[in-house]
Amino acid sequence: EPEKGHLSQDLINILAFADERLAELKSLKDHFINGVDLPEADVKSIISKYNNEAVRQTVAQIKNAEVGRKTPFEERYKKQMELLKLPLLPTTTIGSFPQTQEVRKYRADYKAGRISQEEYENFIKKQIEHVIKVQEELDLDVLVHGEFERTDMVEFFGEKLEGFAFTKNGWVQSYGTRCVRPPIIYGDVSRPNPMTLKETVYAQSLTDRPVKGMLTGPVTILNWSFYRKDIPKEEVAYQIAIALREEVLDLEKAGIKIIQIDEPAFREGLPLKKSKQEAYLNWAVKAFKLSP
Repeated sequence: EPEKGHLSQDLINILAFADERLAELKSLKDHFINGVDLPEADVKSIISKYNNEAVRQTVAQIKNAEVGRKTPFEERYKKQMELLKLPLLPTTTIGSFPQTQEVRKYRADYKAGRISQEEYENFIKKQIEHVIKVQEELDLDVLVHGEFERTDMVEFFGEKLEGFAFTKNGWVQSYGTRCVRPPIIYGDVSRPNPMTLKETVYAQSLTDRPVKGMLTGPVTILNWSFYRKDIPKEEVAYQIAIALREEVLDLEKAGIKIIQIDEPAFREGLPLKKSKQEAYLNWAVKAFKLSP
């Protein structure tokens, strides 16, 4: 009931929260004990509305293809050093700067409509300007924009991709007292617009030092989401990877020369059964290689 008006009615019809799970258990009990017919749910026809044939064709083409860099690492490394002119051991940060109370307040005010988009974006720009200055004063070699516009490393990307939905009340405990709302992947994944380009390019315009593009990897986005079960898990990972690859290409075209793709949840999806681990690692590594 609380999700009405937030999620589409089609999605509500195929999702099961606590009340629906209890109703399902009762239906199963009535079926097996009293022989009551199970209710029919036309889930397939609803999900088919969110199919993207172009995405599916791309996945089919790369599914059995070899992926990876064609140029040997030694050759790539030499070109990178000549281009970037970095020291042997360059310094950088992991990427994100603290999400202060001020940052959270501006984001909440923007989402609630208390401030305009222009006011919010100007605030984000000032935060970026500050951290670029701090990093230059620290004499770091590779800079970051601070990620002040991002709520969560998966939620931020999910909100900008097609095929993802977010509940208002589907919170889960991440660690300690921190809770997150994992996205629901309900349809084929695609990227309608650039996701990180504006902030990254703005940060690069403020300095002569390289600024990293920062992306969450496809396997982490998958493992930290409620993913669909009507197609193989690996195909969902490939769809996300293709969307991220489009972002990488846009960053490259805009002059961003270093792009970091984070995969902190890579091993979280590793099956407990050793007999299934090799297959998981094969498609998970392939999805990661598809991204850059």
